Amino acid sequence: RQWFSIQLPGKADPDLSAAQDDTLQILKSTRHKRKLQRGAHAANGFTLRLTQLDADTDALNQRLEIIARQGIPNYFGTQRFGYQGGNLGEARDYAARKALPEQRAVRSRLLSTARSYLFNRVLAARVADGSWEKAQVGDLLAFTDSRSFFPAGVDECSDPRLAILDLHPTGPQWGEGHSPADGATAELENAIANDESALRDWLVRAGMEHERRILRLPIGRLTWHYPESDILQLEFVLPPGCFATVLVRELIDLVPVGQTDSPCVF
Repeated sequence: RQWFSIQLPGKADPDLSAAQDDTLQILKSTRHKRKLQRGAHAANGFTLRLTQLDADTDALNQRLEIIARQGIPNYFGTQRFGYQGGNLGEARDYAARKALPEQRAVRSRLLSTARSYLFNRVLAARVADGSWEKAQVGDLLAFTDSRSFFPAGVDECSDPRLAILDLHPTGPQWGEGHSPADGATAELENAIANDESALRDWLVRAGMEHERRILRLPIGRLTWHYPESDILQLEFVLPPGCFATVLVRELIDLVPVGQTDSPCVF
């Protein structure tokens, strides 16, 4: 379930019935004096069906139970990077030329792609060393539904809100200035930024602000069942800006969906 806003000033309400089919149901339409701003909604609810399932359902259930308790790495999904990773290739081209796209929509898309790629590289490194779901001294911590963050000292690393998935370590969304993290966290983030210095410098020249994104994604109200022996239906809620496809990828060993050359780094 997701709200969409369509700008129709001074125009009659459109007939939306023709937009419905077996894959799309319009639950409600209403007028509002303002458009829906990006990220302004509280959450997104999903119902996904994985069909032609060929898996050990006991193992699949165990994996889903772990995900419900522990969350998953909060990667940006493959769709952020475009068809076969084309967005990142475009971003690298502009970065190499130290130029920006003239069209605002293209500029926004490619800058977001570059930031997402750098974030995913940091998260992949944290997953590899097992620290993605644990706070370490030098981290910057944030709550699930907040864009603000604060530094983690020894006391903050044992905050009980970490264990109940309310509080999380964060990774960088690169922009002006160095990583405000400290210690091993800063070393890792700066090493990856230095390795991708063309993209980093491009983001800085574009005037992007350094922001943070939680490394761990809690899966809200996760339930599942099997309508048929070869169909798994998942229902869950995610915060704004998080990707349902990433949850599916966490089941990839059990539900293969094919390989991709997309540079999402997970």
